[in-house]
Amino acid sequence: MSVESSVAVAVTVYTQPPEDLISLLQTHHRPHALPLLRRLRFTRFPGGITEHARILVASSAPGLELRAHTQDTPFAAAYLDLSRGPETEIWLYASLERRPGTPLASGAEELATAAECAYQILRQVKTLREAFYAPGTEHAAVQRREGLDLRPGRVLAGTLSEATRLALLNRGVVFGYVSVFDKWMFSLGGLPEVPSPLAEGMEWRPVRREDIPLMLSRTNIARKERTIVLLPSMAVYRSDGTPIAWVLLGPDSSLSNLHCEEEWRGKGFAKAAAVKILRERLREYDDDEHCWADVAPDNPKSQRVCKSLGGKVAWSVSWSGIDLDRSFPGQ
Repeated sequence: MSVESSVAVAVTVYTQPPEDLISLLQTHHRPHALPLLRRLRFTRFPGGITEHARILVASSAPGLELRAHTQDTPFAAAYLDLSRGPETEIWLYASLERRPGTPLASGAEELATAAECAYQILRQVKTLREAFYAPGTEHAAVQRREGLDLRPGRVLAGTLSEATRLALLNRGVVFGYVSVFDKWMFSLGGLPEVPSPLAEGMEWRPVRREDIPLMLSRTNIARKERTIVLLPSMAVYRSDGTPIAWVLLGPDSSLSNLHCEEEWRGKGFAKAAAVKILRERLREYDDDEHCWADVAPDNPKSQRVCKSLGGKVAWSVSWSGIDLDRSFPGQ
């Protein structure tokens, strides 16, 4: 049974990540807030933010500046960019997610308030979506030209903690679909030493733009070339220019799109690529040692790679289609 909060919640919308929010997440809410925190830091990468991006913060203390929040102040925050669909459009964090053993100090009421904060953020997202796809806008024209729904009813939430998703479900939010993943966590300093699997004539290099279609053909992840060109990447190329293994760091720094062509499997390329990109590129996000990969429970190959990196399952997340129209029918 859910506990409903009686506390009023205010939502503030920003066009750039506020430094006080970054400080709050970094100081009091690691590691659970790291996916959102790293997505906020990715805005500093070339092309890492668009004019359509919005950062939303919901707090039970609207008169209290973010810098004055303590680790026990219920709140929620999100990074939203509706122009990125069908890729992840929203990263959402609620303070109820904090690690087991350190619950919010005052108990159920604070947890309910944090859930209410996340709920009110989604209500604001629907309002922003209405404006984004309003008749006469560029985005409505694109949808019409491509024969798509003029106002998509769902927004894709990525790496959403199951703790927050279930709290939102209890609050009445409707999820059109849910794909649950295990979040495997490992430490940058604890990564194993891996002998180089490269044979003569092979080399490490970033993924070339002309090889992105091949990469996309090897994955079910809904990701577009426009995003991949922005992401840190690492690939093994043969002397003839053929890529045989590759990996990306996602906008939230997750180990992503790790792949080795079938004829080269079992030789250590995937593990070596994962270690190399984390050691050489993760620091571009921040100095935190945490690394992670979101892995489907029925993907034993990726699970074995994560185990070999010293990883353990830390919590569960989902990629979920949040049905805004059914969640907020009167709005």
